[in-house]
Amino acid sequence: MYFLDKASRDPYFNIALEEFVLKQTNKDIFMLWENSPSLIVGKHQNPYQEVNPACLLSEEIAVIRRISGGGTVFHGDGNLNYTFITSSKNGSDKVNFGRYTLPIIEFLNKAGVPAAMTGKSNLTVNGLKFSGNAAHVFKNRSIHHGTLLFDADLKQIKNYLRPESTHIQSRAVSSIRAIVTNLKPLLAGMDAKYFRDELQKAVIQHFGDDGIFELSTDELQQIQKLSEHKYKNSEWNFGYSPDYSIENKLEMADFSANFQLIVNKGTISTVKLSAASKNNLSREIESALAGTFHYPKELSKTLEPLLNAYHYTKTEQHKLITQFF
Repeated sequence: MYFLDKASRDPYFNIALEEFVLKQTNKDIFMLWENSPSLIVGKHQNPYQEVNPACLLSEEIAVIRRISGGGTVFHGDGNLNYTFITSSKNGSDKVNFGRYTLPIIEFLNKAGVPAAMTGKSNLTVNGLKFSGNAAHVFKNRSIHHGTLLFDADLKQIKNYLRPESTHIQSRAVSSIRAIVTNLKPLLAGMDAKYFRDELQKAVIQHFGDDGIFELSTDELQQIQKLSEHKYKNSEWNFGYSPDYSIENKLEMADFSANFQLIVNKGTISTVKLSAASKNNLSREIESALAGTFHYPKELSKTLEPLLNAYHYTKTEQHKLITQFF
């Protein structure tokens, strides 16, 4: 198995790199890599069911849709990602979490960590999750990738993620909430670099060493282009979600209204507000939002002139916007 060293911490580029290597190469490749802080949602998820809306409005953290299924995972400081991209003619090997997590579990077990696979694809220790895994098949090629929480800020991760909500109705895949833990406290004296280096050696030893895989300048340019055109595009990251509806209540100091949104292919197709007062404002909001891309920044830009006219402060406007998610 070849090793590809991802030097970049750009999450958009790194997610694009995975897709490129999967679809444009034919080698069996292993990668260990890190991203700057980002939330990576599964292909069939609705980010608004997974991510704190306030983080989306402030763009505090990148939210990126990957091509594999499964739930939302955190990438960032204190988290190490691993990827296996392989070819197989055997259908049963195309999705095989046990095969690709085995050397990781064995490495941790030898280091004194009683890690095990739980359920379909999670890795846990003492009942706590430290790794989420996902897979995707393209022709005879497969990608298996996962996270390893080593020394992440678990409180901050919790703030990024949204508690399970019932006001969004969708066929999107929802993440299974779990209590997570870091590995570092269980690995006495092992820092992040040593952990990464030793894990890399263990995995390469398990699968065999075919050497280093390097991408050409032209290939790197193609990956950058894919990153810009797809993975930085809100149409992919948010508009790809299965159609959904939202029923909730807007609460402001001098205005409240029940509302319903129906969103098709990322765009608000229907919006209805029912308010006890300020009916003019309700109608103007309905008119402004119809046909708008359902994304916090877009709603903020669309409603800002209207809300300014009603003398709402920026803080009040932000509060209103996040309630539409």
